Amino acid sequence: MARKPKVADLTDNFDDSHVYTCLRCGKSYENPVGKFFKSPWSECFEKNSKFTHICKDCVNELFTHYEKKYDTKSACIFMCYKLDIPYYYSLFDSIIKANNNFSMGLYMRQINGRQYQYQDFSQSILAGEIGKNSTDLDQDKEVKWSKQDTQNRDYAIELIGYDPFEDYPEEDRRFLFNQLAPYLEDEDSAEDAYKLSQILQIVNNNKQIHVCDKRIANLDPVKDANDIKTLNVIKKDLVASNDKIAKENEISVKNRSNKDVGKSTLTYLMRDLREKHFDKAEADYYDQLSGPGTQWAISVSQKALLDHCLFDENDKKEVYETQIKLIEDLYKELDDKKEQVRQLLIQVDELKSQLSTVEDGDDDGLS
Repeated sequence: MARKPKVADLTDNFDDSHVYTCLRCGKSYENPVGKFFKSPWSECFEKNSKFTHICKDCVNELFTHYEKKYDTKSACIFMCYKLDIPYYYSLFDSIIKANNNFSMGLYMRQINGRQYQYQDFSQSILAGEIGKNSTDLDQDKEVKWSKQDTQNRDYAIELIGYDPFEDYPEEDRRFLFNQLAPYLEDEDSAEDAYKLSQILQIVNNNKQIHVCDKRIANLDPVKDANDIKTLNVIKKDLVASNDKIAKENEISVKNRSNKDVGKSTLTYLMRDLREKHFDKAEADYYDQLSGPGTQWAISVSQKALLDHCLFDENDKKEVYETQIKLIEDLYKELDDKKEQVRQLLIQVDELKSQLSTVEDGDDDGLS
């Protein structure tokens, strides 16, 4: 059995015999919880039970001062330095995008996540985080598409006729196309515009559920209980929406445990052969219709109709009139095809004559 990774204890235990004093405003507290931020991986606050030397009120005042004097990013870097916590531009950027503003309190809560364990401000300097910007972040997030990812994307765009996720970030596009691919095994779904729109809505909901799962995984179940509860409510609503859409549009497949279901169908085999550029896999419907198997099926069907159907006079008249119309249409189509063949034969004769003239000219030039 694999061993579980060791996770450091981040409780708010403190020495109750020690007085915790803010070195900026001078206020003192016997209980530092809620009054001071904790810098759990810093070596500067060992005798202070890992609580910082500046109270939360002073941290917020200093942040506001630096933000007005410089900018939000610089203010965040300065406070991370003073509190000896790691600075990551990706975390700074994600907080602003998710909340439309930035606060040190929210940053402090998230920097205590498992992925930032055993780090202080010195690691940010060594990793070159201080000078990073949005361009660097985009490069860091550059997504590499596997061969299967690319096949799913190309097949979906070919079948639908356009890119349904054109304006999405690259990482989201890869996730969305891989989610969409299983729904397109039935090619009829792509031809039904409304059903396709509902499938795309399900796929987008799955992306939001995925985002909620990632955020929950990085939260503390005790300290962030309210946030986790909110995210679970959002997930529940999205799952219910997906379930409703799937049932109303006959998209859902219940109890589908066999992952190979559908791989033996003609649709799946044709798709697989197209992706392998096997040209002979394309259907030749003329050969199919004129084949002995199809002709046998047609004759059996016609014989069964004659033997078992009881037609009255009106039915016979309708069948007769339908036959006459079909025959007229077929003769018209046949005449059109004959005329096309005649014109093509004339073009062939003209091309042969031109080719013969060119060859004769080449022979005269050589002689």
